[in-house]
Amino acid sequence: MNARFLTLLQREIWEHRGGLIYTPFIVGAVMFGLFLLTGISTFYWTDKFDGSTHMAEGALKFAETQLDPAQMRLIIEAFLWGTALVWQMVMFIVVFFYCLGSLYDDRRDRSILFWKSMPVSDMETVLSKLVIAVVIAPIVMLAGLIVGQIVLIVSSGALVAMHGGNPWKLLWSHSNPLLMWAQFGAVQAVQALYLLPLFGWLMLASAFARGRPFLWATLPPILLSIAESWLRFTTDFTFSKVIWEFIARRFAAGFAPISINADFGETNINAGLSGTKYAANFDDVLARVMSIDLWVGVGIGILFLAGAIYLRRYRDDATS
Repeated sequence: MNARFLTLLQREIWEHRGGLIYTPFIVGAVMFGLFLLTGISTFYWTDKFDGSTHMAEGALKFAETQLDPAQMRLIIEAFLWGTALVWQMVMFIVVFFYCLGSLYDDRRDRSILFWKSMPVSDMETVLSKLVIAVVIAPIVMLAGLIVGQIVLIVSSGALVAMHGGNPWKLLWSHSNPLLMWAQFGAVQAVQALYLLPLFGWLMLASAFARGRPFLWATLPPILLSIAESWLRFTTDFTFSKVIWEFIARRFAAGFAPISINADFGETNINAGLSGTKYAANFDDVLARVMSIDLWVGVGIGILFLAGAIYLRRYRDDATS
């Protein structure tokens, strides 16, 4: 990686540090605040539970005597994956709008004139923005997630202790956050490839639009999907949804790249969105890497990025 490319990355981080760097830690702070309010409220729960005069103490007694270690692990894993989804959803929204404005904003504030005067190619500029979206942002998100979940796990143990429970026996001995973080990191690497057509399209729209890049990014695929369904309907009175499903799968993976399937006693717990089952374990991650669907999307994403590089090379600095 040459010095020019590193400079471009530093520029993007400096200009978007609020959304890309601070946001994951702000999410953690908000979640801790909500946890703190909930924890304080538990001291005012006076309803009886499991023979106890205090609901929180009764719940801890029930968990200690009635739930086996496998069930406790499932509850804690659901908590870790559930909170991870919050970070994921927020960061996906941030990266979505970052890509949407990545090449349009350069022309809107005329900074493109400065960067075109520098010995930096259009390909390097576009690829630096892509690296921010698919590499740097997920890494920072994962760092914020790890810090936030450590705080939440320690705070949960302290709350259990305040209610007279044993945090090691009820919580910490059943948690394995290192495995969860490794899985989530692997998911982010796969997701970088899986979401490439979406991010490539957003950057293409950003390079093309002279105004309102959001409309240019959303209207063409919507109109194309409607046209596909209408043409199929006029042929045999059925609706084709190839484009709809392609777009929906990518968006679903952006918001919820996990699917939890577990057996809780006599009840099966299934969580996730259609087309996103590749984070339950490492085998699912590898299976997604080997899928044709992913690599077709990668090819489409590369074409979109090539178009964005071409447009940036010949598009002037005019915006509406």
